[in-house]
Amino acid sequence: MRGATLIVVGIGVGIGLTIAPTAAQAEGEHKEIESLGLPRRIPRSWSASRDTPAMNLMIVPRDVRTAGGELAIVTIPRETVTVRLGFAGLLELESDGETTGLGNAFPAASGNLLWRGSYAYVAAAALDRIGERICAGCALELTAQYRHESQHYTGSNHGDPGMDVTDQPFVGDDVIADVAFAHAAGDLRFVERAIGMWFLPDRSSFAGGPALDLHVRWCASRRVQPFASAYAEYLFGDDLAGRRFPDSYLVRALAGVAFPSRLGDTLVYLAADAGHRKGIRGLTEEATLGVGVRLALGAP
Repeated sequence: MRGATLIVVGIGVGIGLTIAPTAAQAEGEHKEIESLGLPRRIPRSWSASRDTPAMNLMIVPRDVRTAGGELAIVTIPRETVTVRLGFAGLLELESDGETTGLGNAFPAASGNLLWRGSYAYVAAAALDRIGERICAGCALELTAQYRHESQHYTGSNHGDPGMDVTDQPFVGDDVIADVAFAHAAGDLRFVERAIGMWFLPDRSSFAGGPALDLHVRWCASRRVQPFASAYAEYLFGDDLAGRRFPDSYLVRALAGVAFPSRLGDTLVYLAADAGHRKGIRGLTEEATLGVGVRLALGAP
């Protein structure tokens, strides 16, 4: 690392030697290809999107448990750009009914269990030189991913009839591209991300659509950082299996506090959303208020 100090401890002698690397050595170290690392220069684990690959628990209005993550399989640093190739995925379990209390230390709710899962291959390019030229501490990153999402449900264990979900929208396969910009103003840190989605023909209920992702955080303290996030998407409906599906939209906001660490953040937040639900209930339009907690890995 640039400016780092390499400490070599002599085993048996117990003498520590401090060696400062030369500029050429530091540059060479910077260019080494790495395996298994942070997925992006500008993480999306702070996003208010329901599709964020993170460990998340919504307590109300419904019990929504999400197990997800994103990693760079290989990181290729160069003088002007850093390329990361990785994988992202999530598995989400949502109660169809609203939370009625606690059971076994988790929220309890009635109704069927709705499943939603996705995985994606991700390529991100952080334009390091351009970001530095824009302003001190700024970052600019371009990302593309190929994603597949499917949905299912778990019926009753007591012989109740199943649900017919053939008329519900299906996400299927899509290509997603985004551009993200991070910058600071005093103790405030900002992240803006513009997103475009294109769905493969005859493999989704949607044709495509835009999304916008915003985040602001007050970083005066290293231990507790208030934040607010907002996300909005609009998906254009398409024909699938002889049926025409309507457009879908979702606007969602989070506000709370983050507890940072070297590995990532723990976010405790209030949530507000308006628009269509995800997964099998994708045709249901509603507005809700909720409470949740998230383990957001990969924050710088």
